[in-house]
Amino acid sequence: MKIIFLDADGTLLHHEGFIPQSALQACQLAQKNGHKIVLCTGRQKVEVYGDMLKLDYDGMITGSGAHVEVNHQLLEERTFSKEQLQILLEYMCKNDIDAIFETTEGLVGNQKTYDHLDQMIQKQCKHLSPELFAKHGLVQVQHNLKVTDAILEYPVNKISFLESDISYQEIYDALHRQFDLVPATFAPFGKESGEISEKTITKATGMQSILNYFDRSAEDAIAIGDGFNDLCMFEVAKISVAMGNAPIEVQKKADRVTTSLDNNGIYNAFIVLGLIE
Repeated sequence: MKIIFLDADGTLLHHEGFIPQSALQACQLAQKNGHKIVLCTGRQKVEVYGDMLKLDYDGMITGSGAHVEVNHQLLEERTFSKEQLQILLEYMCKNDIDAIFETTEGLVGNQKTYDHLDQMIQKQCKHLSPELFAKHGLVQVQHNLKVTDAILEYPVNKISFLESDISYQEIYDALHRQFDLVPATFAPFGKESGEISEKTITKATGMQSILNYFDRSAEDAIAIGDGFNDLCMFEVAKISVAMGNAPIEVQKKADRVTTSLDNNGIYNAFIVLGLIE
């Protein structure tokens, strides 16, 4: 039995909101062959919807490791402390950076962030058909965002900041000693966007919890991803696979590179790894 940890956006899920039929088929066949499929995403549990619910996952790691469950039963849940959240709020406000504050149950942000998302939607989604428009990741994020100024009252476990006049590198330099940062995990947020997590919360820690639950080691783990926040997954798993649409820097860190999401990347990887025939 292998435990296959799959990133969502850019790996399993297209940013326009669909899972390729070949990827669905590959995952279902792998499960029939006795393997476990675990979704391992920066998304919160509340953001797992639409096509992502077409699979019955054996486990889920959401919030980049903040929320871990197996067979729909909670294993772990962790959040920022109030003190950590206050530091981050003050930094975002001082530097005029719009951000989405994420909890397992929902997304919160201020009116300025909501309006910024609206601008992004107008720019990136206006050409889409009504059906694809409704499924697009930006539209879904804005739809699920609760506008509030009382962010400190929420159990935030991850922050996604939108592209701004402050570069990702500047933000990283200011915060990396206290927090874990990764760049541009959701492309529509912009090249200078990124994620902030508590240093002890990563996709890798979530993977270890899942492996412990099934009494398995890293030898039985396969990680497939396309982003910089998937590199910690690659460090845990015996076999790491980068999508063909991943940045070159990510591909170089993987043991193997499959084809792109649009070109049956998951299915082809499963064939090569002997998970399905």
